[in-house]
Amino acid sequence: MNKELDKRLQMYISNMAIQSMPFGRKWGSSAKNLEDELKKRGIKIPYKLYYEYKMPGGVNPSDFMDKLIKEYFSAYFYSYFAGKILKDKKLTISDKAKIFKYVFNTRGKYKILMKNYEAQIRENNSELADANIVKTYDSRSLVYGALFGFAPREITYYADGTHRDFTKEQEYFKKFKSYGIKLSYVLAPETADMILSALEKNALLNKAKER
Repeated sequence: MNKELDKRLQMYISNMAIQSMPFGRKWGSSAKNLEDELKKRGIKIPYKLYYEYKMPGGVNPSDFMDKLIKEYFSAYFYSYFAGKILKDKKLTISDKAKIFKYVFNTRGKYKILMKNYEAQIRENNSELADANIVKTYDSRSLVYGALFGFAPREITYYADGTHRDFTKEQEYFKKFKSYGIKLSYVLAPETADMILSALEKNALLNKAKER
């Protein structure tokens, strides 16, 4: 991180970038949350939903997420953020100058960075070595999916923008909600159907016990 950008400004640019990204303010895995919820209910499924992948550079997911947020900010600075910063009366002229200097020193070829991260993730995680990421989506599909520990099946499905059934995905969100589960990421249809079947059986079993 550029030494001229103190923690206050680091937090400022991160908070601004997050608003344009599919990230929360703190790292957390929707896949892990779902897997934990199913285990809590005593529901077993045939394969893992959450994977602890090795991140580029050997850093932990939280630190890698922070890195991605700041790189996104620099990459899209002039498209999304520069105007807002110039108009922000809470920032001093010195603050704005430091941010512009930081971007000047860190702004690189974002797509190349993502390609490099994708290559490192594939190399260090055999589960994702052959994950098929179609040309309609860029490397971020795999990088972001690995960051949050999504299963290879979910990463591959999400990346295939040409064959996703968005209407069906919304139906899945509603069905999971009917079982008291707030689904917060996209599951492949076969995964969603498998879990919903297990939830239905579990609900019927609980009803039978109550009689």
